[in-house]
Amino acid sequence: MSFLSDFRAMMIGILLESFPFVLLGIIISALLQTLISDQTLQRWIPKKTIPGILFGCLLGILFPLCECGIIPVVHRLIRKGMPPYIGIVFMMAGPIINPVVFTSTFVAFRTHPEMAIARIALAFAVAAVIGLWAAWRVRDTALRTPLNNAHEHVAAASAGSKRQIPVKAPKPAWKNKFHDTLEHAVIEMFDVGKYLVLGATVTALLQTVVSKEWIVALSEGNWTPHLFMMGLSYVLSICSTADSFVGVTFIPDFSLGSVLAFLVFGAMLDIKSTLMLLKVFRFKTVATVMAISAVIVLLSTVAFDHLYS
Repeated sequence: MSFLSDFRAMMIGILLESFPFVLLGIIISALLQTLISDQTLQRWIPKKTIPGILFGCLLGILFPLCECGIIPVVHRLIRKGMPPYIGIVFMMAGPIINPVVFTSTFVAFRTHPEMAIARIALAFAVAAVIGLWAAWRVRDTALRTPLNNAHEHVAAASAGSKRQIPVKAPKPAWKNKFHDTLEHAVIEMFDVGKYLVLGATVTALLQTVVSKEWIVALSEGNWTPHLFMMGLSYVLSICSTADSFVGVTFIPDFSLGSVLAFLVFGAMLDIKSTLMLLKVFRFKTVATVMAISAVIVLLSTVAFDHLYS
């Protein structure tokens, strides 16, 4: 009974913590769909690769979302014409490079203010490297539903409507836009929500099985603590706006570098976000993003420990 009680409490807690940020992302996604035209978005996005990567890294300042809420926004932006590589960069950097997360990290690590700066710097580096790879390798075919099919569907529907109604349709009133926004939000909520519930179920199950004594035993060594903290952050799936207050509790037993690995890797990738990512991108693309992120975070945080030892 105790196991079931802990499992139920953990799952509900994860859902309650994640749902507001997912809802925020869905609302922004719906607003992007109805209020910002494809042509407007195309004018904003840089055409060259390096400015596009910088744009993706810093977009989180305008959209301060955690890893739960950012995926619906990225999905919608790509559908509206954003290149997939910029969407991936925003997806990786946005949950960390934003004012809300920087403030929470700085407050949590008051005695180690360098952690807030190191977290943003490492997130920027990881996102930039992934952006260079994605600009070279990732195309529209990396999406679960290729954009070409969606564009053909829209074009066909548009052509059909033109045949039926030769007169140009009037611009929709604000009531129609409000209705369209709600409709898109409801569809997106049911689409993303099932992945969130599945991820929360797996996360709660793992959290109730792992022993705390076993966790402390893994704090020794040069590589083991970093690998463990990365895996732990992936499993715990704590939103990036709150994970700093969990990570700081490991400071007495774990090194600053391993805690930094916890803060960066888990904010970019966790069980919930991986399941939701697989809704947008194909498995090969998601697996490659995870591998690149893990290698860079591991090597960088081990080097961080050597610098501060």
